[in-house]
Amino acid sequence: MHPNNTNKSTPSIERLMSRIISAERSNQKEIRLTIQEAREISNDLSLLTVRLGNVIDEININLSKISENSNKIEVRLDGGGFDQR
Repeated sequence: MHPNNTNKSTPSIERLMSRIISAERSNQKEIRLTIQEAREISNDLSLLTVRLGNVIDEININLSKISENSNKIEVRLDGGGFDQR
């Protein structure tokens, strides 16, 4: 998941992050959210969690394949002979 794709697909989180940065710069003590904003953030966090779970599953599958392949040794005999001198 590319960071730019994350920002486009989770605008509520991007807005929250911007508000937090702005609040920190102006030394605000708190940030208030409407219920709608909180709901949007909750939905976007749920989507990110599902995507992260899918990425972790893919990584585990690939690691298993790598592990299986690294345990296999392939030996090929070409039937060649020895040179007699």
